[in-house]
Parts: sequence; structure tokens; C-alpha cells
Amino acid sequence: MTSEYYAGVAGAPGVAVGRVRRLTYGGDGEPATASPAQVGAAFDAVAARLRCTAQAMRERGENGTPADILEATALIADDPDLRAAAVAAVETGVPADRAVADAAERYAAVLAALPDPTLAARAADVRQVGRRVVQQLRADGGTNGSGPEPVILVAEELGADDLLEPAMVVAGAVSRLGGPNAHVAIVARALGVPLLFGVSLPSATEGRQAVLDTVTATLTVDPPPHRLEAARRAEAAARERRQELAARRDLPAVTRDGAPVTLLVNVSTVADAVAGLAAGAQGAGLVRTEVPFLSARAWPTRAEHAAALRPVLAALSGHPATVRTLDFAPDKLPPFLWGTSSRHRGLELMLAAPHTLADQFAAILDEADGARLRIMIPMVTTVAQLDRCRELLGAAAAERGVPVPPLGAMIELPEAVAAVDELAAAADFLSLGSNDLTAAVLGLDRRDPALTPARIADPVVLSAVVTVVRAARRHDRDVSVCGDAAGDPSLVPLLLGAGCRILSMAPTALDEVRAAVRDTTLGTSAPE
Repeated sequence: MTSEYYAGVAGAPGVAVGRVRRLTYGGDGEPATASPAQVGAAFDAVAARLRCTAQAMRERGENGTPADILEATALIADDPDLRAAAVAAVETGVPADRAVADAAERYAAVLAALPDPTLAARAADVRQVGRRVVQQLRADGGTNGSGPEPVILVAEELGADDLLEPAMVVAGAVSRLGGPNAHVAIVARALGVPLLFGVSLPSATEGRQAVLDTVTATLTVDPPPHRLEAARRAEAAARERRQELAARRDLPAVTRDGAPVTLLVNVSTVADAVAGLAAGAQGAGLVRTEVPFLSARAWPTRAEHAAALRPVLAALSGHPATVRTLDFAPDKLPPFLWGTSSRHRGLELMLAAPHTLADQFAAILDEADGARLRIMIPMVTTVAQLDRCRELLGAAAAERGVPVPPLGAMIELPEAVAAVDELAAAADFLSLGSNDLTAAVLGLDRRDPALTPARIADPVVLSAVVTVVRAARRHDRDVSVCGDAAGDPSLVPLLLGAGCRILSMAPTALDEVRAAVRDTTLGTSAPE
């Protein structure tokens, strides 16, 4: 049979071999008949499935980022307005599956049209929930199983949970819609599943052998024998490399010419902290605190903050732990903030209700538990904001009779870069959020396939990074990078050359980044 070649855009790196498996959600059979109560129950079942999958991942000690995304998607299935729209249509006689699909598409279209890119990116998650509810209504949850043979999963628009189907061994994935910043791409990278976007496959490819290669960004259906064998060798070599790198975790992260680099881990859960330290991280460069409260009905109390932080900081005892205050944003707003302007981010929201920030500071101080605590403020743009945070933190520390921990600022917006000299003087340390900074500086939509970690190499973005590094040096401040660029081994020489010496990343990226550091020679490339 003649080979067929399809070109796309890489979303997660790697090479995979498997049979094409088209993901379906009930097909084109008879319309599903269901009562309004049954529609509500289907939404409940989808939310529960997502949460159970996330919990099972956490119990296995797997990376927390996919679990976080599944839990956030479960909140969409809980959304009362989405449910009400579907139920209202059913009550007028519309078939249940069409009512759900139409409601999801209307809500997704509204989100996709919003100017805020992070909120617009949630449109794919809304459509995914709609498809899952339709699948539940048609009671065909097991139709996508494939047995033990690896598959290349194909869909018009993949969702994050599609890669976690228990009935399939997903070797690779292909989605016509989406881009490298979609949730499915984040999960694919965390799981090590190669992923392509922008590929539309004819139905005749179903069940045929295929090779997915993100280096060439192609999918080859019915590959010639030599191509198939080369891909299988690449898969085996990748497995061997992962094993070799894991065996070298005791080696220091030092460049060939002797420059030491600090490798830290980004943490959302206890599992992240444990996995990161096991992989040789020297501590946590980012402890996210908003994840446990994405379904909250009110600002978290001091006790609720403490309960969420306690196990994470205990796991980091004896290590640096940089705790970021709540960073609620349009793509991760809890129900009590759903009416908030999409322009507002975590810092603005908290400073508008300063008792909430004071409660969080108090809980962080109470639960330090031997961790070498640092506190980081997201989306800072002015020294006045940072001064107000320091005032609240100082009051909480004085109340407890403990020292005030270092207070740092995240540099994620052009306004912060413009004021970075003043911010560096006012802060105890700086952190570069490479994802938001790249998008903001280049004026790119967070959904744009062109917005990859590699765009930090754009001269305008790189100039901003160097500006921040130089300001930090002038004021003798540490500066770290904690966005996706820090976890991309191909960008390590660039970041080190720009003067960055502290990189914080997902646990799964540590081994490759350490190897990249050890392979880099800086010479005199770092800026003065």
C-alpha cells in the first residue's frame, strides 16, 4: 500500500508508532432521548469521572499538571448556566444529545470570541465537556477501547482527558484543532505523548499503521518498512535515554566551563514536590496555591489555606519553597469570581480584598514546617503593589513573632519590564514567567500555535529577559525562570547565555534540562 503523508504543527515532542484510532463520541445513530433530570445526571457523571481520574493520578504519584487540568475541566461540567441551557432545550422537545452539543457550542463560541486569550482558550474545554456528556447520554463510554495495541489517537479536537482513556494505550495523538498552548498539549508533554495539531485525516485511515514524528511534524500512514523500523528504534532510544538520564541525577547542574545552575521544580501538589526532589531539584521555584480553590464559593479562609499548604510544604521541608499567592485568572476563576472583569488577575483581585491576602500570608507563615520559605507575588506592575503586599506580610509576621520571609515579584507583563529597575530595588528576588511575558510582549493570543516556548528567542522577548536579568544584577537580586521555556532543553543555552542561572520546571523536565546544562559552554556569552 502506498504511504500517505500529512503535515502539521508539533504540540508535544517525540516519535510514536501505532494504529490510527479515530475518537468518536456516539457517532450518528438515533438521537438520544433523556429527561431534564437525566441530562443533569450525565453532567454529574462527567464531572465525577474527571475528578476520579485526577484523584487516581495523584494517588499514583504522577505529575500534578494533568490532574490539575482535569479538575479544572470538571468545573465546566458543574457550570449551572451550561446545564440550564441544555435542560431548557430538552424541555422544548430538542433531543438531549443535540441540546447538550448546541449549548456547549454556544458557550464555546462566546468564550472563543472574547479578547482575553486565556479565557478564549477555554472554548476547547467546553466543547470537550459537551462531547463527554453526549457520550454519557448515549451510554457508549466503552466504544473507544482498543485493547493493548498502541494507537495514534485522532480527533477533530482532542481534549486533555482523551489521552488518559483507560481502554487505550495512547502512543501518539493528532488533533485538527488546537495549538501548543492548549490543555491537551500541556498534558501530552507531561505524559510524554507525541502530539500534532492541524492534521485532518480521512476516515479511510482508521486502523492503519502510522508513524508520528514531531521533528518533521508529520504523520505517515502505511509507512515503508525502513521508516517504521527507524521510528521503532527512535522510540527505544528515547526510553533508553530517559533511563540513562535518571541514572545521572546525582551529577551537578554545571556548564562545561564551570558555571553552576540551580534547578528547581514547579509544584501544584505533594506528588509534584516528591517527584521533583527525587529527580534532583534543589527546591521549589513555584508553589501554585490556587489549584485547591478553583471550585470555591468564597475567598479561602486562613484555615483552608493552611490545610492545602500543609502537606506540600511538609514535603519540601529543608528545601527552598517559593510560594506564589493566589493567581486566579480568566482561565481559572472559581465560581465566586465568575462575574469579575476578564481583565483582572490574581493580584488586583486580592488587593481589592486585602483581608484575603492577609489570611493567605498568615497561613503560609503558619505552615512553613521547616521549608526555606519565600513568597512570590504574580502579575506585579508597580512598586506600590509590592509595597502593599510587604506591609500585609510584615503585619502577619509580626503577629506571629517570626522573621519576614523574602518577598519576590513575578515579571510577566511589559509594564513590569519597563519598571523592572524600581521593582528589583523593592523586591527581594525576581521571577520571569516566560509564558505570559512572551505572549504579552509579542501581542500573541495564548491559543496561537505560533506561541511556543521557543518564541522566547524572539529578539524583542529576549531583550526583555536580558533587561530583567541586568536589573536583578544591579540590585544583587536572584532571578529565576519558571515558565515553559525553563523546561525546554533546547532553550537552555539561550537562557543561560542571557544570564539566567535559576530554572524552575515540571518534574518530568528536570533530567533533560540537567543534561542540557552540562552540555552547554557559556564562555563570555552572558550579558554584563
